[in-house]
Amino acid sequence: MLASTEASAQQPPAPAAAASGGTNHAQVVGSFGVGYMGLGGIAIGQLQGGPTPDISSQNIDAPIIGARYWVSESLGIDAGIGFGNTSSKRTVKNGGVTTETEGPSATGFLFHAGVPLVLGTPGQYHTFQVVPELNVGFASSTIKGTTNNGVTTPDIELGGFRLDVGARVGSEIHFGFVGLPKLALQATVGLYFSTSSVSGKQDQLEVTRSQTSIGTSVQAAPWSIFTNNISALYYF
Repeated sequence: MLASTEASAQQPPAPAAAASGGTNHAQVVGSFGVGYMGLGGIAIGQLQGGPTPDISSQNIDAPIIGARYWVSESLGIDAGIGFGNTSSKRTVKNGGVTTETEGPSATGFLFHAGVPLVLGTPGQYHTFQVVPELNVGFASSTIKGTTNNGVTTPDIELGGFRLDVGARVGSEIHFGFVGLPKLALQATVGLYFSTSSVSGKQDQLEVTRSQTSIGTSVQAAPWSIFTNNISALYYF
């Protein structure tokens, strides 16, 4: 009897993760995770004049910062926003005279919403998830008209719109194996239906170009797998 008691006393205590739910994911249920949720971009129009007016586009990067809240071990809510702004300035030096002229600026916002669903928990440190999600983006810019010999040209109004509807699938990995269970890295790939448009307007002239596509989140550039498919969260 004494030997049995001594053997029990020598057994190591149960791991904290097991005592609090068995997995790192269970520990963050009811907590907010805040962090980087991927790089998004919004195209904005660039009006081209001439005999046949047309419109091109440039991209405004809008990295998404957001939050994830786990309602239960199988259901969560994502929300985030991305912001980007570009500006320009021209400097002319003529002798001892320096003239600076502010160029056009452009601003873009990208709103993100998702519903992460846990399909399985293969181990203590990670979950297998599918995340239906929605991205909506807007961009705008105004190029002020110029005055030459008393004649002022009208302002140019530029705009852009983006809508993505789709889902991601992948894994959320917690760093409990190095003592940081509330730090998580999410690696996913997605399939989306996307539609976007760019526009330019000056006085009576208005040009719009739109496109629609269906494809995955993995792009041609090899580094896009890190910018578009990997995100990081820290739970509080």
